[in-house]
Amino acid sequence: MKIQEFTRQLIIQDLIEIGCISGSMAVSEFVRRVYPKANQMPTTDHRFNMKTAIDDIRQHMDNNDDWDYEFLFFQYLKLLTVDDADFRYFLEQYVHPTMRRFKWHRDTTEREDFDNSICVEAINKYLSGDGFELQQTSSIANIPVYTVVDLDPGVKGEVKNIIFASKYKPDIVIQNAISNDIRIVGNTGQCLVYDQPVSAHGLSWSMLQQWYLEKLYILDRGVDLKVFLRQSLGSPIEERFYNAYLELAEKSGNIPALLPQVWLYYDPKLEVDRIKKIFEHQRMDFLMLISDSKRIVIELDGVQHYGEMKQIAGRQYPDYLASADKYAAMVSAQRDLTLAGYEVYRFGGKELQDESKTKLIVQQFFKELLSKHGITV
Repeated sequence: MKIQEFTRQLIIQDLIEIGCISGSMAVSEFVRRVYPKANQMPTTDHRFNMKTAIDDIRQHMDNNDDWDYEFLFFQYLKLLTVDDADFRYFLEQYVHPTMRRFKWHRDTTEREDFDNSICVEAINKYLSGDGFELQQTSSIANIPVYTVVDLDPGVKGEVKNIIFASKYKPDIVIQNAISNDIRIVGNTGQCLVYDQPVSAHGLSWSMLQQWYLEKLYILDRGVDLKVFLRQSLGSPIEERFYNAYLELAEKSGNIPALLPQVWLYYDPKLEVDRIKKIFEHQRMDFLMLISDSKRIVIELDGVQHYGEMKQIAGRQYPDYLASADKYAAMVSAQRDLTLAGYEVYRFGGKELQDESKTKLIVQQFFKELLSKHGITV
């Protein structure tokens, strides 16, 4: 749950205090709209031939008055612990234009309509603290329609082609410049291209395995997915890191897939053919798609990331020396990624020298990372 239990409690308490919860609707019809799962919830009261939760609500809140809204929301529907998606839907429908609310004027006793913006303001007062906000996204009859949006939207743009598991640089041509379709014409057997739409649920490890089978890559490459991905790794620390992840993924196939050796940027020319380098770092060590917009880059920094090979007087072989230029280029590239909306995490190669320690570090990292994004491992 990204929207915390206490946040939900405060929101609901304020909405109850504002009043006119169901507007001009019967409470049972209101619940049917804002929490559709109640239609499938079984009754807890088998009198009067009741079958569903909607029947319960109709009996206890429409026909009689022996339930209050605190009981309905907190204990019966358990809105404090339902999935984020269900709670977000509840909030969006609560302030939908069809919900017409009113209050009775204290002095004249006349009915006065009030705008849903009062409820929106009460909701956003707490919801924004968890990184979400109700924002107007359209309108019906000039009345705003609100949607719960993530205040940290991630990376803009559609995921179209993911070129990964690439040990060697692929030779890419633009097959259709108008629709931006690409085709790999060189080193085709040395990489994979994921070209399916990525939904708001991201790309899971089990989805990636199923795609590999359906595309018949296992026949073209001659090995299963895990073997092919491992073959693309460029160093022992990458192998230890990925093995630790794979062990976790095999236990829970619904966690996001971790794609190795991903071309995030691409220059068709070699660096020696450029007067000035266009991209500091074209290929990322690992990419994870939490959703279509939440994209995570993981980099494992060996000494080559921040050092330059130098011949040191008195030594037989060259060695790496710390390079301010290389370090500056590395952090500059990370800033660009972060500003573009990517989450970037770096590991020092020194952390990943021991296999047993690497396993503990990596698996704990992924558990905490995925928990941050509302995914249980």
